[in-house]
Amino acid sequence: MVEPGRRSLFKIAVGGVAVLASGGVAVPARATDRPEPAPDATPEPAPVHAGCFSETFKGRNLQICPHTPVVDDLMARGVFIDGVPLLIAVRHGTYTSALNLHTAHDSLKAAARDAVNRLQGAALELRRGRLDPPALDRPDLPGRRGGQRRRPGRAGYVRRNVATFTSAERADFVDALLTLKDQGVYDYLVDLSRRSFSSPWNAQTHAGFVPWHRALLLLLETQIQRLKPALALPYWDWGADKGLAGAPFTTDLLGGNGYAGTGDRPRAAEVTTGPFAARTGQWPITVREDSRGYLRREIGRAGPASSGPGQVNHFLGDTVYDRAPFDTTATTELEGWWGTPNAMHNRAHTWIGGTMTAASSANDPLFYLTHAYIDSLWADWQLRHPDVANALPADLLDTPLEPFKSELNWTITPRQLLNHGAWYTYT
Repeated sequence: MVEPGRRSLFKIAVGGVAVLASGGVAVPARATDRPEPAPDATPEPAPVHAGCFSETFKGRNLQICPHTPVVDDLMARGVFIDGVPLLIAVRHGTYTSALNLHTAHDSLKAAARDAVNRLQGAALELRRGRLDPPALDRPDLPGRRGGQRRRPGRAGYVRRNVATFTSAERADFVDALLTLKDQGVYDYLVDLSRRSFSSPWNAQTHAGFVPWHRALLLLLETQIQRLKPALALPYWDWGADKGLAGAPFTTDLLGGNGYAGTGDRPRAAEVTTGPFAARTGQWPITVREDSRGYLRREIGRAGPASSGPGQVNHFLGDTVYDRAPFDTTATTELEGWWGTPNAMHNRAHTWIGGTMTAASSANDPLFYLTHAYIDSLWADWQLRHPDVANALPADLLDTPLEPFKSELNWTITPRQLLNHGAWYTYT
């Protein structure tokens, strides 16, 4: 286990660089030593114009403007909570807020009230400007495969169930994540994932959901393997294992559930165990939607249980990858939008709750273990239906995924991602 204060070996030097106290390698200053980025602007009073109405809900002032223009499926100023605008996605006649990406509502008012419930008294914050991309290794660097150096006779690496990780592998995984957090790499990837909610990258509610997230997983995995070359990203099989006593919820891995009570210390839903708990000072949440700067979980309190073997088998039996209007096909069941009965991905997010429901859900390392399992299910589906494995929309297959190309100079297309075996396999 990585104990609280593991970064006490570092001291801050001139220029915001942390140096090993014993001398030697310099690394970027730890996340807790960097000043927190300021919001884009100070909150402004909610607009008053025709078509808006106000109400007080649970002590919060709501202003709802249902006639606000929708641009690229987004309503930027349709809801204000205490004068601060809340980003709303409007898709297929439903409303989804940046505080709860995984539940669609039939009305703007319902989405606004749900957001107040999610805040639990915290202050909504204005969206921040995007973080500048750090220098990242790319999964397709020459001489590397999937971010891991080629070895004679080795065609990639194996992603395993996190329950099979040894104590040493758990320690390596935690250490890698904490180091990437210190370097600003992890927060950049959180910000990238957060922006996918409001950007035309085909990453959400789209046939491109699984290839886009496959690219994101590869990107994180490559950075992990730069630090720990023998380590592959694990997955959490929430379809079979919903217990909280074992991995990944142990104190030497990702820690357990959040606090079930209320108060100042600990705070509601605050994760209090493991290396990512707020008390360690190692995992501040700075890319966020509200004033809560700590990791939160409400496992089993905020939504129905994650999907089980029955739902998984139903998905694997679907023979259609995607078709309009995107409501009953395999990719929709996997992502889980618009009232899909199985709704596997979204149910996993809402069952975990807390940080995992918001646009910045990647702040919880469980995000990546959850999406690695989603990716493994897509890999299984492709093997079961080889005749339709390439059935992505024609205009999507060879279009480089964004923002990987424009921000990171990594040109990768969905077609290149169809064969996961070029990088890794699952066991």
